[in-house]
Amino acid sequence: MRFFGEQVETPADIKAQVEAYYDYLQSVKDRLSPDAFSFASADWHYDPTDHRCPHDSWVESLTLAEPSSGNRHESRKVELKLRLLGAYHDGHSEILYSEVSGYHLRMPELHRGQGSPVGHGDWLVDEIRLSERGLVEHEIRFSQGSSWLIECENIIYKWMPFKES
Repeated sequence: MRFFGEQVETPADIKAQVEAYYDYLQSVKDRLSPDAFSFASADWHYDPTDHRCPHDSWVESLTLAEPSSGNRHESRKVELKLRLLGAYHDGHSEILYSEVSGYHLRMPELHRGQGSPVGHGDWLVDEIRLSERGLVEHEIRFSQGSSWLIECENIIYKWMPFKES
């Protein structure tokens, strides 16, 4: 990660990282898709008291699809759809990555053979950046050591609170 290091020591360190990241987002605002910029720069994105914040969310599913068009369905695109259970367990977040041009999903072999569930753990931190090719790049780090890097044209975020009973 470029802005959020492995370990921070003080609240002042966290504040400095967030400020540097938001300054960066403003500097690339015109080159990111409006949806990706909106998600990355939302006031709630790094506010763990806001139920929409992805911090501490859990992965429920990641779906890979290749929508096609053309007479023989020869024109293909890749998209990923991520569904998260919110940190407060009161709703889902869905993140759609459209026109994906690359991805790297890494999950270390933690706890294997020890009877403990592995999973990805909690979503710790993420960054949305402009890739070297001028596309949207989303990097995510999870508490069990997993990390994801997705490069795409656009990111669309959607919060779906559970209906109150």
